[in-house]
Amino acid sequence: MQTLGQIKNFNNAQRNRVTQPSVNVERLETRLALSGSQATLTQPFGTITGRILNEDNGHGLGKVTVQLFGSNGQVVATTKTGPQGRYAFHVKSDAPYVVHAVTPKRFIQTSPAFNNTAPTGVYATNPLTGKPYTGANWNYRTGNNNPANGPVGPAAWATITPAGTLPFESPINISGPPIDLSQILSIHYNDATPKAIVNNGAQIQAQFNNSTNDSIVLDGQTYELSQLHYHDTAENQVAGYTYPMEEHFVNVSASGAETVIAVFLQLGSHNAALQPILDAASAHLTAPNSTTTIDTPIDFAGLLPSNLQGWFYEGSLTTPPLSQPVNWLVLSTPITLDAQQLQQYEAVANGAGFLPNNRPLQPTDGRQVNQSNIDMNYQGQPIRDANFTFAFAPPNTAWHKVTPAKISSTGKSTAAAV
Repeated sequence: MQTLGQIKNFNNAQRNRVTQPSVNVERLETRLALSGSQATLTQPFGTITGRILNEDNGHGLGKVTVQLFGSNGQVVATTKTGPQGRYAFHVKSDAPYVVHAVTPKRFIQTSPAFNNTAPTGVYATNPLTGKPYTGANWNYRTGNNNPANGPVGPAAWATITPAGTLPFESPINISGPPIDLSQILSIHYNDATPKAIVNNGAQIQAQFNNSTNDSIVLDGQTYELSQLHYHDTAENQVAGYTYPMEEHFVNVSASGAETVIAVFLQLGSHNAALQPILDAASAHLTAPNSTTTIDTPIDFAGLLPSNLQGWFYEGSLTTPPLSQPVNWLVLSTPITLDAQQLQQYEAVANGAGFLPNNRPLQPTDGRQVNQSNIDMNYQGQPIRDANFTFAFAPPNTAWHKVTPAKISSTGKSTAAAV
């Protein structure tokens, strides 16, 4: 059986992001170097164009359905490619859009694929000092929205980091059924002793020496475990439901790309694998910016569910500087901790000033979970080369099937095939 990761990637970017007026599809992180001002729409409408290509021969694929999602997640336009695989949409406003190509029969999508470039994010310059803001300029508890008056809370993080104003951020409210992520993801965490466990003033974090002994493989690309940490309450939601806690395994590739494996925690039976971290935190990490070590290896099997059902999407880090893009894989089956363990964690987090430590939900901006699409922030000029590639799929190729979205009541086809 052949997986998606065994088929050659045409390019190394999942959901290529477009924001600058350009003749090419550019990645989202390019926006982070900009002033943040948006271009004014200078024409009656603009165009988004691209091609659907057969990776095996480089030819265009005709009669492929292509959908345009608006920022509300509804299909606002649909069209089909012409004989040479070209498509076009007309758009009439500056907004985030998502382009989705419906996989033709007997083919499998090979690009866009998962991101393999380092996320980009920067702190803005503090006008009072002429130096960039730092982690000391934000926290979870304050209601302050003006950095001139001290650290700012989550509602005002955008005042100290440009990424806070961008679309396609994390966390999000996830909707739709989970899929079997084992088709694209394998986790190879061997029990390991953290090099340090820290209270960084925003979370309890177990840090590891990067090693292929503790790594994941996502669609053929290896990412090594860098650290794991906790959020209370959970950051991502599932159909509007918020779990008591969420655990993030942060994995980094050789190129600096980041993939987060998110695991929900719910009240239930005692979790022995979690106890060494909790005991270290209670004994040594009650103050911000404190560090300790433990001798007990982490039992990763106890911190992960028994299956890899879940969702994937592309987003960002959830703490400043809110860097993006980041590959997110959110597992749908929670692990447990008992009430005493939750109280133990919350006593440390509350005393250190980061209870709760969940970033508010961010708009989905049209993103569709479990799809590799092209996300773009339309800024009033034509966007070209928003391309997809597909390869012929051998029999029994293992990959999830994506059901085409329905066009919204207000949507309509806005472009003819070309």
